[in-house]
Amino acid sequence: MKKQSRQSSRGKKQSAFSLIELMVAMGILTVLMYTLTMMLDQVQKAWVFSESRIGQFREARVAFDLLAKNLGQASLNTYWDLEDEDGDGLIDRYFRTSELHFISMDSDKLSVSGQQQPVGHAVFFQAPLGFSTEYRNLNNLFNGRGYFVAFGGNEKFRPSFIDGAQRYRFRLMEFRPPAEFNQVFADGGQERESGEPQEFTEWYRQSMSLAGDEGGFEDHLNPIADNILALIVSPRDSLVQNAGGRDDTFSQIAPNYAYDSNDSSDGFAGFAQQVPPLVRLTMVAIDENSAIRMENGTTMPDVMPEGLFQTTSNYEKDIEALSVALNASSVNHKIFSSMVMLRSAKWSDNN
Repeated sequence: MKKQSRQSSRGKKQSAFSLIELMVAMGILTVLMYTLTMMLDQVQKAWVFSESRIGQFREARVAFDLLAKNLGQASLNTYWDLEDEDGDGLIDRYFRTSELHFISMDSDKLSVSGQQQPVGHAVFFQAPLGFSTEYRNLNNLFNGRGYFVAFGGNEKFRPSFIDGAQRYRFRLMEFRPPAEFNQVFADGGQERESGEPQEFTEWYRQSMSLAGDEGGFEDHLNPIADNILALIVSPRDSLVQNAGGRDDTFSQIAPNYAYDSNDSSDGFAGFAQQVPPLVRLTMVAIDENSAIRMENGTTMPDVMPEGLFQTTSNYEKDIEALSVALNASSVNHKIFSSMVMLRSAKWSDNN
């Protein structure tokens, strides 16, 4: 009996995988693992790219919000004065005037040394920002403030304990003199005293000699964001121009982007001594990796197509052309844009 059971157990087949089945299973497992690895790699790259993009442009967003906030407080404290044109002691007319100034212009008109090369537009204004190095708790002190983009090194701005080669970048610069060195009240004062039309040509260059202020224009400059390629400033008196609707970018008061509150020439006299009620701000930022690829020592990278942002009616076309040019050069960029309302504006087109 025992012999028979031993023989029957010996005759049973042992079930197992063949070599071919094992190879097929290993091949399928390899393909699945490779596919899973590729999916994880793509997810990781997408996450790193999004995090890098957010991190790179966070500084630009903070700077843009600061610019818009301060610009929204711009004021001229405009008032109506009287004029005796013929000197007979009788009032001949009332006219709008101010001892303050608002100006948007091409930044190449600034008196900046070779260390910083201004590009694009610039805006300078007066606002009750309360910044002072001598006086405390005077929150409504008027400050001159200005913003523009410049290309240059960082030797003057970096902390003294940081060594290494200079980093040449496009930067958003802030002109920030304290209230006690605000030159706007001295600029134009001589003309006012002699009864002539005032001129504002020096305060935003910080080129007048004031007691205690031994610094010049660049001594009151600070970068607030790196890798800012362009700043476009478009003053407007309305969202709608010439019945063109909200998409019409033409500006009646600044057709070529330039606006001077002290300009009383033909065609602009009705806008004189007023801050524009609206300003379209646009800022173009690039990431650090793109800036490193474009870096060529002290030479400014040629990434901005020529002829852009000369007339406000072509604003949308110019933005599209700039974006296409940056994409063609594989420059990762982000465009910030906002319509800033100047709260102190009491706009009237009657002088």
